[in-house]
Amino acid sequence: MSTRTAVLLAAGRGTRLGRDKPSLLFGGETLLARHIRQARRAGVTDFVVVAGRHNEDRVREIAAAAPDPEQIEVVLQQGPDAHAAAATGLERITDREAAFLCGITDLVPDDTYATMADTAAPGVTVAAFVLEHTFVGGMLDFHPGTLDLLRIVERPPGGCPPGRLVNIWIHHLSGRAFIAQIAEATRQLGDYEQAINQALAGGSHGTAHTVSDWEAVKDETSLGRARERFHPQDPTAAA
Repeated sequence: MSTRTAVLLAAGRGTRLGRDKPSLLFGGETLLARHIRQARRAGVTDFVVVAGRHNEDRVREIAAAAPDPEQIEVVLQQGPDAHAAAATGLERITDREAAFLCGITDLVPDDTYATMADTAAPGVTVAAFVLEHTFVGGMLDFHPGTLDLLRIVERPPGGCPPGRLVNIWIHHLSGRAFIAQIAEATRQLGDYEQAINQALAGGSHGTAHTVSDWEAVKDETSLGRARERFHPQDPTAAA
């Protein structure tokens, strides 16, 4: 499958980290530039980057400095939260046959986009990782004995336990009608995961694509784990 489009969500405020996450340096490149580079390895040539009012100028600077900046459209988030950011991006790609939807604070190996595009099926393919510690975020539930996705479980009480597959917000959406359906439902419900779960309950297909490594940059502790996992070489990564 040829996937030429990626929506990158870069509007988060980084409150817990105390720094703007899209412009955070990691291995000599910003988190936003890292995802652009990784997606291009998979053949992506068309980007929609969703920024917030607080960091729009900085996001535009990063996009302008990337190779082939004319391929990168920066848009302003319409709404209050990450779900609104997802809706903002998705509404601009409802004519596409396939697209990635990604949160730029999830760090994955460089080949993740390419391997997901190669194995993606109609519906949604979700990057996943076997949790090594309790995670305050989302995990995946499957039909028994399969990797066929039943639902995304967002922030269960007590957190997601070790051994479960975490919901990494690098999703591959396939099928023009499916993308349009998720875009409309995300805006109507105000929740992207609910939109996906609604589609799955209605018979749409979902599956997991397990990655070899992952870290979500949420605070200084998780940033430290990310540097241990991915070993960024550039000394400016600590800046």
